[in-house]
Amino acid sequence: MPIARALRRFSCPRALMISALLWGSGFISIGLTGMAVTGNLFLAVLGLFFLSVATVAYTPFASGLVVELAPESLRGVYLSINSQCWAIGYLIGPPLGGWALDRGQFAADNFWLGLALSVGVAILILEIVDRRLKK
Repeated sequence: MPIARALRRFSCPRALMISALLWGSGFISIGLTGMAVTGNLFLAVLGLFFLSVATVAYTPFASGLVVELAPESLRGVYLSINSQCWAIGYLIGPPLGGWALDRGQFAADNFWLGLALSVGVAILILEIVDRRLKK
């Protein structure tokens, strides 16, 4: 609740951009955990902290954005599709992560970097959505 309250002053897309930056920070921290010689525990805790705060920041504002975008008669459908996106992520993520781990240290390290870079795409899309909502 405190995180949602703190982000309430932003529009839904802006709050989701902040959440995305937290996701990216978490991905980088977790990736560095495998590369660092020392401080692995600190990096792992820091990464999990960022990822947990990102999840807490994401959830209310993603639903809020869906409500803003969806016509009233189709809100239930839009919200169910929003939930399905998480399910698809849970379907794709573990096999993709396992594949990266099977490819060796270089692929495993760069897997987290790739995830962090994907945040840039999410922020770009959210910026476009924010501009369109303001019009």
